[in-house]
Amino acid sequence: MNDPNNSLAEALAAILKPIVKEAIREAMRVSEREGRQGTSTDKAFLTVKQAAEHSGLGSSTIRLLIRKRQLAAQKVGRRVLIKRSDLEAFLESHQIRAIQE
Repeated sequence: MNDPNNSLAEALAAILKPIVKEAIREAMRVSEREGRQGTSTDKAFLTVKQAAEHSGLGSSTIRLLIRKRQLAAQKVGRRVLIKRSDLEAFLESHQIRAIQE
């Protein structure tokens, strides 16, 4: 016996299943990105990419500051590492002061 409620439930499940799967995949991707960013806040040294994410600057700007010797960095093998405290000190020393009226 073919129950109309049962076939409606099956049709609805067939429609919703891919939507729910995609929503779960997207949530897992977001969770992974947040997890990676969260681990970089605990590290004493940052890669150029992590320093750019932390400071809001571009990777090319970070590399330019290192090349101009305005931002201290260490090269370990092929990696360029920036001490978190050096990055924060650089950002603090380059503040734009507000004009007091």
